[in-house]
Amino acid sequence: MSVKKIMYVASSIIVGLIIFFASMHISKNFFSAIILKQNYTYLQEERLKNFEKPKPLQNQKLVKISLSENNKANNSIVTSNKDAQAEKQAKNEKIVYLTIDDGPSPVTPSILEILEKEKMKATFFVVGINCIKYPQYLKEIYQKGHLIGNHSYSHRYKSIYKDFNHFVEDFKKAQDTIYKIIGIKPKYYRFPGGSLSRVSPQIKKFLDANGIVYVDWNAITGDSTKNHENLTPNQILKITISTANKKNEVVLLMHDSSSKKNVIEALPSIIRAFKKQGYRFETIDKMQKPLQFKTKAASH
Repeated sequence: MSVKKIMYVASSIIVGLIIFFASMHISKNFFSAIILKQNYTYLQEERLKNFEKPKPLQNQKLVKISLSENNKANNSIVTSNKDAQAEKQAKNEKIVYLTIDDGPSPVTPSILEILEKEKMKATFFVVGINCIKYPQYLKEIYQKGHLIGNHSYSHRYKSIYKDFNHFVEDFKKAQDTIYKIIGIKPKYYRFPGGSLSRVSPQIKKFLDANGIVYVDWNAITGDSTKNHENLTPNQILKITISTANKKNEVVLLMHDSSSKKNVIEALPSIIRAFKKQGYRFETIDKMQKPLQFKTKAASH
């Protein structure tokens, strides 16, 4: 083979190799570009899907919260309206809370008989020493469904209000006496003479700390006034209606005592007179707010 042919063949091989490697490089770049373009397109499509795709769970939750808050607001308005209506109705209601102090006594059965005939309940603020004397009457008051309140053990002002310790001793003694007879300790208290200046803030705080509510009155039968024993049943009725003075909420004070038989005689007329005026009778535990003196009581 001549030199020229050898050089021709060699140069052809070299050119072929150059073309081969060049084509390989171009193919690699070409396919890389295609792959990159596909990846870019895929990523763009995914981003678009994520952007456009709704999130139902989150949106539903937000709607539920919004509806729930709206319902709560509506319910709050309805409840507020109902409370306002109930308060307005309570203010317009005419109620007498008959409270009977100082018993039990030999005339307690007569009072209970009247209350039973009139189909009504009363609150009896009993005195500890009288509970010891007439335990059977205390039991009868309780068994007939009337409310029992504590009205001290001794009912002696000088002893009860001598100081804080004397008050506490008298109060606890009355509570224990009542508990031994009927098995309950009253949650209501009436200060002998009412919650006037003789009752210290310390005493009131003591009752409050022990969950005891004290209650005064805003109407009287006149059975604790001077010469009350000379009052006729008709005069007692007039005093009662006059001091009630058309109040919507009347806390009426009367007494359970053998020396006050005239008020017991007047009691049926008193009850009927209030009923005729549109009043109903309740025990003091039904009061929305206990009646307590802000000024000096007219009588006790």
